[in-house]
Amino acid sequence: MRTTRGPSPVFVILLALIFGLAGGGLGAYIYIKSLPPPDYGGGGTVTIRPQPIKVVTSEDAVIAAVKRVNPGVVKIVSTRVVEPNPFDLFFGGTPREQQGIGSGFVFEHNGEKLILTNTHVIGGADRLVVKTVDGKEFEAEPLGADPEHDLAVIRPVAPPDSLVVLPLGNSEEVSIGQRVIAVGNPFGFENTVTEGIVSAQGWREINGKNRYVIQTDAAINSGNSGGPLVDVGGNVIGINFAIFSPTRTNLGIGFAIPVNQAKEMMYFLVNRGPWVGIVQMRPNSPGLAQFLGLHTDDGVVVWGLAKGGPSARVGIEPGDVILKIDGQTVASPDDLQAKVRSHKIGDTISLTIQRGGEQKEVEVKAGKIPDGYY
Repeated sequence: MRTTRGPSPVFVILLALIFGLAGGGLGAYIYIKSLPPPDYGGGGTVTIRPQPIKVVTSEDAVIAAVKRVNPGVVKIVSTRVVEPNPFDLFFGGTPREQQGIGSGFVFEHNGEKLILTNTHVIGGADRLVVKTVDGKEFEAEPLGADPEHDLAVIRPVAPPDSLVVLPLGNSEEVSIGQRVIAVGNPFGFENTVTEGIVSAQGWREINGKNRYVIQTDAAINSGNSGGPLVDVGGNVIGINFAIFSPTRTNLGIGFAIPVNQAKEMMYFLVNRGPWVGIVQMRPNSPGLAQFLGLHTDDGVVVWGLAKGGPSARVGIEPGDVILKIDGQTVASPDDLQAKVRSHKIGDTISLTIQRGGEQKEVEVKAGKIPDGYY
């Protein structure tokens, strides 16, 4: 006869421990869930709600800058009437319209919203039409232009209230390598944005004139002229105006007028002065002085005068050398213009000039550029 043995005492003890732990854990869980939320003394409960983490990248900064800038950039369509040449007249030719497209941006001067662009965008136009990013169109009239610096201001005629003013930055703080954005209307494609860096800063010979410019590899093409070059904060640091390209299309070398130069020009362009009527000058040099038989190689040489202008009226003549303005040495034509523009219309400006072997002081009253002059 077989005898059956029961479970060993060790097995029974282990089984009891397992069930005891499991039951205790379940009981503790039920107890904790039944407790009220903790009170931290704020009169409410603490809610843990995870928040998404957003890392602001350089791409985000560019997108934000474009959103700020776009509403202040405009398309400018200039129309001029071209008269037929004598050959066309013989075959019944009639006057025709010729259009050009450029860019500009809105700035504010003494509470008035105006548009800054390039002189070559509006030059010779009989009609200017401005179009905003939201499709509104209005006409504008030339207010002031300076072909030498290729900057012009136009005044909107019955503009919409939605015009957005762009902030002007400081081009002296621009660094080579910093990211920049060009906004404009290349080939008429409205509100086009390109991105690049500041490739260089310095003096460059552009269209036969030595100019201090910001160079960028942001794509600039025909139609971008007059549009802003901005930093990633949306501040205007330059005005796009030229490219270097044998093909007349972008090769990665574009130029912008530093905005600080434009700031210096704004009073002059808006008010058409102060102006002394010296329209052409040459920097003096030993070679030029020898060629012209001058008694000095300092200062700047007067090359052309506006007929009936302030300088002509006080007897200044082509060939005179301007050595000083208000006792300050004149180093170049740009220096002379800057010193004149530091005055106000109506100010009396003292010029020290050299004529032959004689130096003399001449006082010129700063005036306004006559309408229709340029």
